[in-house]
Formats: sequence, structure tokens, C-alpha cells
Amino acid sequence: MNYSIFTTANKSYYPFLDIFTSSAIENCKNLDRIYVADSGLGEYQKPIKDKDKVSILDTDCIDEYSGVHSEGWVKATQMKTKSLNKLFHVIDFDHPVIMIDSDVCVLRDIEPIIAPYYDIQVTTMSTGGHTRGDGIHISEIASFVIFNNIPKCKRFIQRWITQMEEFVENKTPFPHETPALNLTLRNNLDDLKIGYLDELKVCADLELVDGTYAVHFKSNGSTKDNPVDNFEKRIMSVHNKTQNDLDLDGYLNEQVYDDWRKEHETH
Repeated sequence: MNYSIFTTANKSYYPFLDIFTSSAIENCKNLDRIYVADSGLGEYQKPIKDKDKVSILDTDCIDEYSGVHSEGWVKATQMKTKSLNKLFHVIDFDHPVIMIDSDVCVLRDIEPIIAPYYDIQVTTMSTGGHTRGDGIHISEIASFVIFNNIPKCKRFIQRWITQMEEFVENKTPFPHETPALNLTLRNNLDDLKIGYLDELKVCADLELVDGTYAVHFKSNGSTKDNPVDNFEKRIMSVHNKTQNDLDLDGYLNEQVYDDWRKEHETH
């Protein structure tokens, strides 16, 4: 079964995006295309755009990095769902589309995870979740979502966007994307058939196990690190428990990365 992938990134996330797109292209034999919503890649758009099977989607969001969970970061994550909504109204997909965060490395073809019986498949936190200070319970995460029934998912995504807009209007504490996803899933006003994916299996955070399909270099929420420190700390934070080493060098364009590093490093 063919499938496409959707993600977003700005120039501060370029090395993550480079790893993500290269790993998906190399390891996903059933991949149709990767759609990247450009939230400010600048000159780093070209090395991504030049890759096989990658399409760049222009947006009106230019996110200047000021830390993870900063105002710019939050706007960029909100733009992600809006860009996906627009993509679904422009292209009539005849196969599933998977929304994956760009700070992910794909380890193997993810086609076996797709279960078309479900309208949507979402990833459940391996810890079982937690309840925020404002009472919103978080058990599903927005880093890996499979949209199988695109017509029904269009309505779901619009409700998701509306919930995030209500958060902004009500001055709900950041972040908004994942809490809004959880509330939209819980309400399930469109009576979607929802499938639940195991985080450790599909998009593991910090610890890999044998059979993990992708690893998520999840942020710790710090707004203090510059983009270089942010990237390097996060790719070094994964505890590899598998039989094979997690080798990222083959997925990263070293020459472009060196240029990016010089631009973003704080002396």
C-alpha cells in the first residue's frame, strides 16, 4: 500500500528535516511523496527540495527561532494543521497520509502500521499520559498521526484547528497542538473509527526497542538552547536498546550541515 507523509520545518530545524526526509526516502519502499510545509527554511529549502519524492508547500509563516515552545514555535505548529487541511483540499489522495514531526528518523518502512479499517490512527503515549495543570488530560500525541479516510479526516482536522483557535482566544497555556488533538478525539463529533498506535513501536521517544519503526528526537521544552545545541542534545538523548546502532551520519548532508552550524552557533 502506498502512502504519503506530511511534515513542516523552518531553518532552525533543517538538520532534523534532512535526517527525516533522507531516512524516509531510503527506508520506505511504499512511500509516494513527502510534503514539507515551509515555515521559514530560507536557503535551506533547496537541498530538501532537490531530493527525490519531496514537494515543498509554501506558507505565510516565517518562524524565527527563539526556542522550543516559544511564540514563534507555537505559531509554526499551529500552521502545520492548517497546511495539512489546505493540502487535503488541493489534492484528492487515493492513499493514506501520515503526519509526522520533522524531528524524527524513520528506521523501516511504516506501511505495516497502516490499518485502513480505521478512519484515523493516533499515537498513544507509552507512559499512559498525564493531566495538565488546567485539567486537560493528554494521552495521545500529535507527532505521528495516520489519516486513512481523508474525507472524514478533513472535518476532523478543521475541528482540531478550531479547538486551537479557541485556546488562543481563551489564553489557554501553551502548547496547544497536542491538547487540542486530545479534546477533538475525545469529542469525536464525526464518529470516526479511531485506531491507537503504541508510541514505543511507531515513534519512540528517548528509548528504542527492537521493532521500533521511527525514533522521535523529542524536545525537553527548553527555550534557552540555540538551534545547534538544541539539535545536538536531542539526537544524543536517545538510549539505543536495539541490536543495531542508530547511525544518523548517512542521512545528514555534512557540507550543508557545517554551513548551517556556523550560521546558528552562538559564540
